Amino acid sequence: MPTEPQAVPITILLTGVTGFVGKVVLEELVRRRAEGTVQFDRILVPIRPLRGQTALERFLGKVVKSPCFSRLPGGWHNDVRVITCDLMEPGCGLNAASKEELTSKVTHIIHCAGCVSFDSPIDVLLAENEQLATLPKSALEILAELHEGKKDADQIRHETGHPNDYTLAKCLAEHFMVENKGATPLTIVRPSIISASWQYPFPGWIDSFAALAGPISAFALGGLKVLHGDPSAILDVVPVDKVAECLIKEALCFGPTNNHKTAPTKFVHCVSTTKHGPSTWDIVYDTVMYFSQPENIVLYKPTGWYVGTDNRRFRFYEFVFQYLPLKMAELAALLMLDWDRAAKARKMLMRLRQIDTHFRYFVEHTYEYRCDVEVLPADFDKRMYMEITLQGMRQNLLLPLLARENPREAAAHHHCDRETSG
Repeated sequence: MPTEPQAVPITILLTGVTGFVGKVVLEELVRRRAEGTVQFDRILVPIRPLRGQTALERFLGKVVKSPCFSRLPGGWHNDVRVITCDLMEPGCGLNAASKEELTSKVTHIIHCAGCVSFDSPIDVLLAENEQLATLPKSALEILAELHEGKKDADQIRHETGHPNDYTLAKCLAEHFMVENKGATPLTIVRPSIISASWQYPFPGWIDSFAALAGPISAFALGGLKVLHGDPSAILDVVPVDKVAECLIKEALCFGPTNNHKTAPTKFVHCVSTTKHGPSTWDIVYDTVMYFSQPENIVLYKPTGWYVGTDNRRFRFYEFVFQYLPLKMAELAALLMLDWDRAAKARKMLMRLRQIDTHFRYFVEHTYEYRCDVEVLPADFDKRMYMEITLQGMRQNLLLPLLARENPREAAAHHHCDRETSG
């Protein structure tokens, strides 16, 4: 009897596993394969060596030991192969054997790697996004102008209307991929503001200060006092596990087509829509109220002095309640010859100004994104999700940060948390 043809083994190349989204995608893949809802044979994860650590050492230390994977059975990473790689290097820094393995074995690619900083140099942003909106000219022409120094990022942003280098790099990377995809089927998933997990790997998981976590943590720690934004502006916030679910669905369930070369690129907007999004005021109010409770205070009791778009009032409150206290703290430290404390005060002031610069564009307007399929159920409770997010940020971001910066204070918080839970 003739045997049935064997299915092609599915090997997934997953980038960005040391980052927030990449970890959750990896956890989702491993967990769902155990549940029988997705099938694959192997996952290849490219990781760059960093600070004296090899790629494998970083994977074992930063990924395998992450709480993100704490609910998976032991040995879950046996079918994950680490490849030494650096997206910033020519040829991604791959050796001949790794390059051969990638080109001959990989059947699916989920690209989660990239720089999430709004103010990184444009060449870094592009290099980390291009290897994987309308433009006045082709992406290749714009990239050539940038690399040859004919134009800088400011000029390109002015021509294209992008508020920062981060969004410009994303747009250029998308155009570059579409122009060069050849016969490769391509789906571009566009998430909105990614925040803490809603359900998986567990409610409230987050390990990145990027995006919304930046201003929330600044308010929670008592440093940020003012926010230049429209209090009624709605932010489209989507849980990271819904983004991971969307990425996996699109990667492994690509529709059949006879000619990938002529098939159009698919664009998927992974958004929560404004009906599920919190307002700027809701975010600030809920953050201040949650972290003002005695059992939730991390460093200092937070206070929100002003949220609005009146420039004169904003500058007044910023100067009186934010700038002046930090400059006085810096001066006091200098008088006591405490150079480290003075430097920390200056660094804090710079970070708070960066938050205003980077996020003003996004909290002054409501952006309505259209999507074919809603990723959140109709009964999604945005207030409950906000509480889950704040709890997760405290447990997974702020307390670990405090443990690194002030171990004694962190020990006191740990003792209080044990008494409260007990």
